Amino acid sequence: MLHEVTEGGGMGFCHTALPGLLPSGYHGPLVVALDSNVLIDIQQHGGELLNDTPPDVDDAYGADLAGLSDLLNLWLLRDIRFVLTPRSLTDAKHVTQSFLDRRVPSVDAIAASLAFQLGDWTVSPPSTGDAPGAIGDETGLPHGADRDLVLEAQAVGAHAFLTRDRLVLERVRLTGPSMAVIPPRRMAYELVGAGVTPFFGGTCGTRDCPYGDWSMPAPDMGKWGGLLSIFEDA
Repeated sequence: MLHEVTEGGGMGFCHTALPGLLPSGYHGPLVVALDSNVLIDIQQHGGELLNDTPPDVDDAYGADLAGLSDLLNLWLLRDIRFVLTPRSLTDAKHVTQSFLDRRVPSVDAIAASLAFQLGDWTVSPPSTGDAPGAIGDETGLPHGADRDLVLEAQAVGAHAFLTRDRLVLERVRLTGPSMAVIPPRRMAYELVGAGVTPFFGGTCGTRDCPYGDWSMPAPDMGKWGGLLSIFEDA
């Protein structure tokens, strides 16, 4: 269900336009698992990013926030499905009640937005339940939250794991189904390079493409509510 084409999700993407992110022959939503640092960025800076107000941060961090801004603006109208996995609730070294009070509503909000894109409220989001069984292996990271998050993202079928963690980006060694482990700036570069805009690009235009005669100008706007609700500066 996570990869099915739905009108409520909006126009998705095709492998031929994004071969570095999508599997061969694929037409559908772009599924992106979020690392905790990216979720925190959305919480703290989401409103600024959508308002094109760059936060006062260093250049490297600013580049990733600019990339995240591009992704959020595309997500508003295109079928990019942000997901979180069970480890997202307990990825701190010492989980405190204040941590959970802040994190749980954000995880639930992401799931609410996803439900509108799926078009089916009975489908459990990846963040619920037990951790999914690994379908690949990871040999570059130490055992712990980072490795668990990457393997869970792969197990739920994410096309990309979005992170700013330099250790993860430099050391991850993943086998099994292809999944990009990528920073926001790089993902935005891939999409822009493929000509993706809020209304056009990223599709193949072939006869069997479900987006060839897409008649929906915009997705179900209900998907905006969940994600936008976690903005701390809203």
